[in-house]
Parts: sequence; structure tokens; C-alpha cells
Amino acid sequence: MKTNKTYAALSIMTGIAFMALSLGSLGFAQTVTPVGCSVSASSVSTNQADVFTATGGNGTYTWSGPNLSVTNSSGSQFAVSYPNPGTYTITVASAGETANCNMTVVTAATSGTLACSPATQNVTLGQTASFSATGGNGAYTWSSPDISITNSSGSGFSANYASTGLKTMTVSSNGATASCIANVLAASPVTTTTPSLPDTGGGYGQQ
Repeated sequence: MKTNKTYAALSIMTGIAFMALSLGSLGFAQTVTPVGCSVSASSVSTNQADVFTATGGNGTYTWSGPNLSVTNSSGSQFAVSYPNPGTYTITVASAGETANCNMTVVTAATSGTLACSPATQNVTLGQTASFSATGGNGAYTWSSPDISITNSSGSGFSANYASTGLKTMTVSSNGATASCIANVLAASPVTTTTPSLPDTGGGYGQQ
């Protein structure tokens, strides 16, 4: 009789432990944040960049999209441009889940519309990112939150960045603005010398 009571007590304790583990696992599963995607602008002109931002997942992201040559598909942010009007679906994947964002590309209103090019480019730390402007009234001002600009005029602009990530360069002319994106990547590990990384930019081109 005593043995049966002992077995019964052990069975009850085992059941309680199993239930606790199950509830704990369920609680852990509920804390996983679903992956999400947001876009910086509802629409952009042809050959102009749009920026996508991922949230949730496990913090590691992979981006993909139609008619898109992805040269740097990782990171929580991703920039892309398209030469033709239309709606393009950009997909981000993380922890086995995916989320989609739609990018709407429209034709620029007129041939004289202010534009910044290239819309997106990849550089490594120490390399120079070069931008050029067209349209507007021929007088341009460049700005960026990522560098200290001492000479911001001219139809072209170049900059070196001291940190990795997506860098937005904005050009203004005649009350309009346009933006380009530089994706600054870490230098190759085989590099044996550390390049100089001045946190400055310089303008060039005709006024």
C-alpha cells in the first residue's frame, strides 16, 4: 500500500514538472517577435533610392527582391532603386520567417526634376563615395547627418565615412530635395593597412 502511494506521489510530481516545462516553453515561444518590414517613402521616382527597415526576428536579416542584383543583403536596413516605374515587393527573412514591403516607383514629373545619382552604391571603409546631381536650377547644396560638411556646393560631391551602415546624402536645389544612399561595408579582413578615414566631405563640379 505504501509503495502504491509512493508511485502515485511520483506520478503527480512528474505531471506537475512536465506541465511547468510545457508552460515555460509556451511562454518562451510567445516572446519571439515576428519579423516586420517598413519602407521610408510610399513612392519614389525612377532611379531614386528607397530604404527598408526590418524589425523582430532574431536580429539577423536577409533581403531579396525582383529584378534585383543584391550585393549586400544583410543588416536591419536595405536600400534599393529601380529604373522602371511599377510596384516591387521586397522580402526580408529572419529566423525562418518572412515579411514583405511594397516599393512604388513612379516616373519623374519632368526632365528637369532634381535627381541624385547613383541612387545606391556600395563602398568599404576608407573608400570614397561619389554623388552627382542633375536638374534643379543648377545650384546645389549637399547635406548628410553622417559627416561634417565644410564645402557643400557643386553638382558633384564625394565623401568618406568612418562607420559602416546605410548613409543618406541629400542634395537641394531650387526648393526641391533628392537623396542617394551609400552602403558602407566593413573593410576586407585581408587588408593589411588601415586607411585614413577623415569624417569630411567635399563638393566639386560647376556651380
